[in-house]
Amino acid sequence: MTEPPREPDAMSLLGLPDSARQDHRITKKLLTEQFEERSPADARLIGKGLAAARLVAILRPETIQVPRYVDDERSVTDIPVIDAALTDKTTAGDRTRVAELIHRSMARPVILLARMPDETTQLSLALSHVSRTDPTRSTSVIDAHLMVATTQIEPGALRIGRLDRTDMWALYRDLVRVAAADGRPIGVALHASEAVALRRRLIDLEAMLASVVRNARQAKSQQVRIELNTSARTLRTQISRAREALYRT
Repeated sequence: MTEPPREPDAMSLLGLPDSARQDHRITKKLLTEQFEERSPADARLIGKGLAAARLVAILRPETIQVPRYVDDERSVTDIPVIDAALTDKTTAGDRTRVAELIHRSMARPVILLARMPDETTQLSLALSHVSRTDPTRSTSVIDAHLMVATTQIEPGALRIGRLDRTDMWALYRDLVRVAAADGRPIGVALHASEAVALRRRLIDLEAMLASVVRNARQAKSQQVRIELNTSARTLRTQISRAREALYRT
């Protein structure tokens, strides 16, 4: 019997030096306190959907030899790597929401490894900026969010030595770009936000195709089957183009 792909840990997935390693428990209180007054429903969702969280690494300029980045919208002087176990008490959509809330709870880019109840691991990344409505400037607004199974990423593709090392924000954006294409991006001309949008479009198109094919098989009318099969051909063409735009083959 073929064994399932082994889930990589953060250190091996990112190719981090041992000096980046951390091991600190993150309390639910630390993550929920940002939402308790403004969005108590989100605070409750974190409490319900999060089993445990640990800080397992920190990317710092002095440990990975990449300059910090600061502008009006973000200060990327370090990037925490968090390992979080999510519960089976919530839906798949709620678990995605919990991951987004963890990103929003901090005023910096975060690399999140979300351990799912089925024992798979999703890499969660978010392009974000500091919230302008937060007077403490301690939370973020998400511009684009990505979750991808770690086992489907090309081995070694996310090692930091292979990413853009211009500065910490460029490094994170490149991490998003490469992860969005499962480690096989078409090229550096594709921006991180574009890669995330393409991946989302590809997922939506594939879901639409599956639905159309299923309906075509169940249709009793020949004319309906013809129309659905025509739609399926159009969707396959769109999927092919989206793949060509995102993936290096």
